[in-house]
Amino acid sequence: MPESSTSFSCGIAEGFYGRPWNARQRHQLFGWMRQWKLNTYLYAPKDDLKQRVGWREPYAEMEVAEIAALIRDAERHEIQHIYALSPGLDLRYSSASDVALLKAKLSQLIELGCRHFALLFDDIPPQMPPEDTRCFPSFAQAHCAVANQIFSFARTRIPEARLLFCPTVYSGRMAQEAGSYLETVGNMLEPSIDVLWTGPEVISESISVQSIRELQAVIRRKPMIWDNLHANDYDLRQVFLGPYAGRPVELKSELAGILSNPNCQFEVNFVPLRTLALYAASSASWDARQAYSAAQKEWFAAFGENGQTSFTANDLELLGDLFYLPHQFGVRAQRFIDDFQCLLRTPPSEWGEASEAFARTCGEICQLSSKLAGIRNRDLLYSLQPFLIEISQAVRVALTHLASLKAQSELGGKPSPEATAMRSGGIAGAIQHLLMLAAQRP
Repeated sequence: MPESSTSFSCGIAEGFYGRPWNARQRHQLFGWMRQWKLNTYLYAPKDDLKQRVGWREPYAEMEVAEIAALIRDAERHEIQHIYALSPGLDLRYSSASDVALLKAKLSQLIELGCRHFALLFDDIPPQMPPEDTRCFPSFAQAHCAVANQIFSFARTRIPEARLLFCPTVYSGRMAQEAGSYLETVGNMLEPSIDVLWTGPEVISESISVQSIRELQAVIRRKPMIWDNLHANDYDLRQVFLGPYAGRPVELKSELAGILSNPNCQFEVNFVPLRTLALYAASSASWDARQAYSAAQKEWFAAFGENGQTSFTANDLELLGDLFYLPHQFGVRAQRFIDDFQCLLRTPPSEWGEASEAFARTCGEICQLSSKLAGIRNRDLLYSLQPFLIEISQAVRVALTHLASLKAQSELGGKPSPEATAMRSGGIAGAIQHLLMLAAQRP
């Protein structure tokens, strides 16, 4: 099995759907990355029209200047910049003119200083155009043929150029239904091309060493993880502030690298990316919660730039636990849900101090937004505010429902119907779910 064309790559894939980050945010990102020894940045925002939908079009003068500045900035921070093209929405694989346009796009980027590339065939229509089916028996053969041509072209211009390849089948679940797609990739794709993979799922709670070894046997190389653990573009009513978790340290030796595709809101990604860096630097056991606490201590400086704010480290822990990971609540958030569930299952006459303690926690949650209002980093505030508003509304509904249950117990009557008016994910969704279950009980 050939080794990856470079040493272990670890960094960030700006590959989400939605508004791309701006130059100031990317410059800050590169500063973080250099400080934390993350070495790779993949430029792949789905809403850069000339990266995906309008891939055939060359960049205009103003766009050229921005891309060249981004590449130079990455170089100054000693970060490998990889530019991704996503032509699969309408690429004609058998068309010499389309392949020539791909090469022309690479040539423009090479002139701007780009040295490394990615070719992404994720999230595309499941059928090839009729003219392509006459040339290629399968999607996988078409993808490999084009990728090999692009890699060869890049290497003629830049001998050290690398190419990342995202297959249409990029998770274990997809592979179960995809026939021989990955086997063809393993057999046909040039061995020095890196293959991107998201794990057993598109958003994988965990990735095991065994699953990656099984994949290696099929694709005949170490994969590079495109990690969607903290991605939120599939549900913008959620945000994830928790640590890099669910990946054992031993996994690193089986991979060509890890690229985190994080939250769309740049400012909230400090802890997810800082803990990724800590994971990459770890050599023994990995304690995600310990790394989370350490990263939060660093991040807290961004909340304390204005002496007028009353926001505390305890508040930050609560905030992070409320918006933790897609498959897991943080410790304090889980305790909050458990306490709420216990109250719903217990007659109000037996609540005692438990209801008062729960109400205090609700008050702490509802105060987070007002406490954050004094921080000088307004972009950070605006990134968090919508989520805090929604969870505060859900908490108030929960309190209203508990008050209604108590009144019903003491005076008779029915619980407030307001409890079923919401719909959301995360903690707010969990509150709603518990309220709906409670409403169904006789």
